[in-house]
Amino acid sequence: MFRNLKAIEIAEGALLADIAVVFQLIAAFLPVGGGFLHTLVFIVFAILVLRRGMYVSVMGMCTALFLICVLIGPHGVTNVLLEGMGGIFLGVMMKRRFPHIPLILIGAITGSFVLYCLILLLGFLTGLTVGQLVLGLHQIYDTGISFVNLLAAHLGLGIWWKSRVYPGVASLSLLAFTYWWATFYLLLFLFLCPVVFVVYLTTNLFVRLLGYDVRPFPDGRVGKLLRRASRRLIKIGIKRGIIGRTGARA
Repeated sequence: MFRNLKAIEIAEGALLADIAVVFQLIAAFLPVGGGFLHTLVFIVFAILVLRRGMYVSVMGMCTALFLICVLIGPHGVTNVLLEGMGGIFLGVMMKRRFPHIPLILIGAITGSFVLYCLILLLGFLTGLTVGQLVLGLHQIYDTGISFVNLLAAHLGLGIWWKSRVYPGVASLSLLAFTYWWATFYLLLFLFLCPVVFVVYLTTNLFVRLLGYDVRPFPDGRVGKLLRRASRRLIKIGIKRGIIGRTGARA
């Protein structure tokens, strides 16, 4: 529900939205390190949820969308929208101490659906038809099969490949191209599963280092080793003056 924001909520929401915009601008103009900076945008919105709740975070994301649209144009809105929504999702789930595996699966499923809709909308706006998309996928498939044929022949496995493996691959590819809309969504899901895993791992580590009480990911000995390693790196950074001695949480 809509409500009036407090002064501290407006200040923190605007500040963290500005930080997200700065990370996005640096990622847009720097030739390297863009992936890490995009991950920091997820972390910014997750922290905003943990500090001030979902409503303030949504308002902060709207502010970031407006600023990025003014500064670099509408083409930069997509990244901020996806990263903001992802960060808010992670913040809400971590705040409610949601189990890890369902969190990753829900994030991958919903993220795949959003990307699926955005790609289809972009294709509609740019005039890219479904036939052209399927034709492009066919060309990628034909190129991959040609490469595998050459590799199998070079390794002396040409007969085995053509008689045992290729018939199954051909029937599976026919099914995939027939139901291309499901195949496309499945590929997006398989692509996003490791992405969501890495983003969640990084975000969880950062917010715990900042003092927020969320479920550690991963749990057990692996989580303890990661936390110890991160604390040692921070101590080394403080000793060498790379990291300043600041408070973890207001």
